[in-house]
Amino acid sequence: MKSSLTARRMQPWKQNRGIKPVKGKKLFALSMSPWTNTFFQGSGFFARAMLHGCTRLSVKLDFIAGLLLKAVDAVGTADTKNVQATVGEVIAWRNLFWGLTDAMARNPVPWAGSTVLPNPESAQAYRVFAPVAYPRIKELTESILASGLIYLNSHAVDFKTPALRPYLDKYLRGSDGTDAAGRIKLMTLLWDAIGTEFGSRHELYERNYAGAPETVRLIAWQMAQDSGRAAQFRGFAERCMAEYDLDGWTASDLITPDDINLFLKKTR
Repeated sequence: MKSSLTARRMQPWKQNRGIKPVKGKKLFALSMSPWTNTFFQGSGFFARAMLHGCTRLSVKLDFIAGLLLKAVDAVGTADTKNVQATVGEVIAWRNLFWGLTDAMARNPVPWAGSTVLPNPESAQAYRVFAPVAYPRIKELTESILASGLIYLNSHAVDFKTPALRPYLDKYLRGSDGTDAAGRIKLMTLLWDAIGTEFGSRHELYERNYAGAPETVRLIAWQMAQDSGRAAQFRGFAERCMAEYDLDGWTASDLITPDDINLFLKKTR
């Protein structure tokens, strides 16, 4: 047994995850190493990966917000209050994730030596809210654009077909003066981003990018326990509760209004 363990230590690459070609495919071999010997443990990978993921999502939301703003112009609903409110929510989600990237970068935590890592609490907040945000943004986009997203011709070659072009120019033009080709180009791009097979894959990707829904929430709870935040939260609540009892305020800077309180003047 001892010689076997020594051999494992001397040749860790044979025990850690490796890539093996099998009929043109690559399969990961199962690791036999303890968790503490793996690259992930202590590598700082999690926080850096979440900063990357949140930045990537934020840029994607910049793109979708821009398409959405142009799309509501094209369908002529940009001045409608409910549409403005809906677009405003999309922009607010975008602002949230850019804010989380700022928080990760501007409030880092100490790491090895003089290095730092992106703030793990902000990173975990991204993990929890990204799977909520992306399906919501897709829902909002579909709710205000409706059939405008699929009222499209079948192919770009249709615009080069003389028999079809007059009808396309007449019935597919935008309400804001955008010509038919421009409107179709816009709506096709937005539909590709959220609704086609390609777009739907993006939604599934964002739903599961950082882990299963219950897992990412459980980790947020566990991080609060391990960091002492949960104890701080409890202490905050307990300090408030310690400042009053059945007879009123006990804190020296707060006054129980015995002189004007009708309930307290009643016979007990």
